[in-house]
Amino acid sequence: MMTQPIQTFKDLSSETAPAGGNAIVGLSSEDRRLLEVRARTARGQLLANSVVDAVLWMGRQWRRLVDSVKADFRLRAAEAQLYRMTDRELADLGLARSDIPFAVREAAHGIAPETGFDGPLAAANQNMRRAA
Repeated sequence: MMTQPIQTFKDLSSETAPAGGNAIVGLSSEDRRLLEVRARTARGQLLANSVVDAVLWMGRQWRRLVDSVKADFRLRAAEAQLYRMTDRELADLGLARSDIPFAVREAAHGIAPETGFDGPLAAANQNMRRAA
């Protein structure tokens, strides 16, 4: 059995033989230490910025969710108030009960109905054409 010779730390260090072959040669230990500190600082700043951006994005999504739920509650409250009115009171406003959901959303979102249809009208029952 053959024994291996004892290797010194100098032979095993990456300073004498860089693994990737892309090491900067001629740097002092102080320069290397400063380079490592700057690299760690840059990685830390990148991670911190990423975390802050993620938290801000989640905050904006939460705000949008809360605002949409509040808007929905306001619409439902307005509908409920109109549904509590009598048919006479609704007629004074120019509404029918079936128009309440649309009227509330039209007021909230500015959606207007189409005023009319100008195209040719077809019979709902197409079998009537054959009979005629």
